[in-house]
Amino acid sequence: PCPQIVSFYDAFVDPLDASVSIVVEYMDGGSLQDIVDTGGCRSEAVLANIAHRVLLGLSFLHRERQVHRDLKPANLLINQRGDVKISDFGISSQLDNTSAFCETFVGTTCYMSPERLSGEAYSFPADVWAFGIIMIELATGKYPYKMPNSYFELLGSIMDNPAPALPSDQGFSAPICEFVAMCVDKSPNLRVNAKDLLKHPWLRSQPA
Repeated sequence: PCPQIVSFYDAFVDPLDASVSIVVEYMDGGSLQDIVDTGGCRSEAVLANIAHRVLLGLSFLHRERQVHRDLKPANLLINQRGDVKISDFGISSQLDNTSAFCETFVGTTCYMSPERLSGEAYSFPADVWAFGIIMIELATGKYPYKMPNSYFELLGSIMDNPAPALPSDQGFSAPICEFVAMCVDKSPNLRVNAKDLLKHPWLRSQPA
């Protein structure tokens, strides 16, 4: 078990309609979407704490050859103790080995990496892209691209524009800007993996 993954306890099938109810760990603080919806958080210490916990969860998943495929603020839950945990594994994919790739087009399109949107095979770096987008949202309170009216508009924005970044005029430090840039490199081969991101100086410099 991993402390940064929401615990699964049991599941029940209703014989009347074949619906499935899943019993999971209670997270009484809502989700990171609440932080985004209230304008984001400018505290780099808080952002680093969140990033550290999410990356521990991602590193565990990727070590177990799991690609989450639907990371977004609403799927990162928090509790009153300040724990941040990854949830909702309904469309996660188990790879045969750490160099294997997914090909199924599932997930929330706004958090899909360029390789996923363009229909290419993808792997663990796709989760790192989504994590980077989440970090920008948490820091600024808004999605880094203009909200699209269609899939093709979103595809054009992500494929044709430079990689998203933290705004330079909002006082963010150079280390956090570098950290985020490593997550949202448009080339999956150049994105830093979750394990190595945990070693980044920005994370190590922040108070626990």
